Amino acid sequence: MRKSFGALLLVSLASACLSACGGEPESPADGQSAVGFVFVGTNHNNTHDAGEPANQVTVYRRFADGSLELADHVDTGGQGSGPSARFAGDGLGSSHSMVLSQDRAFLLVTNAGSDTLSALRVRKDTLEVTDVQPTSDGAGPGFPNSVTQHGDLVYALNGAGEGSVTGFRLSDEGKLTPIPGSTRLLSANQASPPDTLFNPAQASFTPDGRQLVVTIKDGPAAGLIGGVTPTGPSRVLVFDVLDDGQLAQTFTQTELDNDGPFGFSFDAAGHLLTAMFVGGDDLAGAAGSFQINADGTLTPITRNAKVSQLDPCWLENNGEFAFTANYTSGTLSSFRIGDDGSLTVLDEQAGLTDERAGTAGASQQGSTPLDLGISPDGRFLYDVLPGSGKVGAWRIEDDGGLTKIGEYGGLPRTVDGDRAPEERFGPGGSPAGIGVL
Repeated sequence: MRKSFGALLLVSLASACLSACGGEPESPADGQSAVGFVFVGTNHNNTHDAGEPANQVTVYRRFADGSLELADHVDTGGQGSGPSARFAGDGLGSSHSMVLSQDRAFLLVTNAGSDTLSALRVRKDTLEVTDVQPTSDGAGPGFPNSVTQHGDLVYALNGAGEGSVTGFRLSDEGKLTPIPGSTRLLSANQASPPDTLFNPAQASFTPDGRQLVVTIKDGPAAGLIGGVTPTGPSRVLVFDVLDDGQLAQTFTQTELDNDGPFGFSFDAAGHLLTAMFVGGDDLAGAAGSFQINADGTLTPITRNAKVSQLDPCWLENNGEFAFTANYTSGTLSSFRIGDDGSLTVLDEQAGLTDERAGTAGASQQGSTPLDLGISPDGRFLYDVLPGSGKVGAWRIEDDGGLTKIGEYGGLPRTVDGDRAPEERFGPGGSPAGIGVL
């Protein structure tokens, strides 16, 4: 199987981390030895009940067959958002709300409820907070919901108000030092807190670190949903990264016809692969692929690889195949990646969650699949399921098919359906964000 960018490096780094972090964890009853970890953010907010935890990361041991075992819950030192006012199962409306550093030594986690960013050192079976820093820089209302890192450079995305990105330097000790003058506004036209149907969704460096890409959903076109007015045309913004770590003062904007660009990843050649949650027919979704040009413009490769699934919002790839998590349908879709970055639909329902929307006996909400993570060797796919309070696991076959391994509890289960609170922060957790080691 062809591996994604840096996958072989990550395999050796994962092994090194297990050794450096104190050796392999104790084996479960069946005698397996852990080969890595999976980290999932709870996005928990305890504003309504001080007896509840604030934001945490749930730690799972990962075994050679792809199965998981709950190991720990670690406080981030900040507050999550809890359920959003529109979607109970998706409090952030974003992708990459937490990421592992390239050397796998640190986990970076956004705290949307306290407008902060946490750095946590990866330890044996657990994590240790090394720093917590504010993200808004006084330039806006904050609500950090995505983070990215390249070398010692870190940028956080603030999704409320006009939206912004702001930069930090990450030290070998896990300290985050704000970069003076690094904040750039996005003209995102959002509320505070943002409505998760519209808000900025992800900020990520390109694989070479020379550009920073931001997606803004903006919502479906006017008239498609009653009472919904989009906040823009659906946008992808590209900033140049300067030698001093700051971003260019202005960005290059590509408009995508209100198709809702959301979570994205890059293939081995650096092509942008993005989920578009309303890019299909009759409010169904799609995935698209683009060449990012030196001037920040995008050249479409596959403009819309349409699926019949509702709300494909998160997209990750292993270099050969890409997968979307489909929030409302409770499914995963698969795509083949061509050498030129093109996308071809393989299976619209490649992965099924145990509890799906519209399934007899299921709750109104269903499993609400969110963030996806792929193991460093490209063989296993993991999905955060806040509607059921679990993590789903699948083996990726050589032909791109998905074989279900299981679903593993340990996350807070979000409140049912779209009965989310109307206030700033909802009670309880709304799990989001995943890192796989």
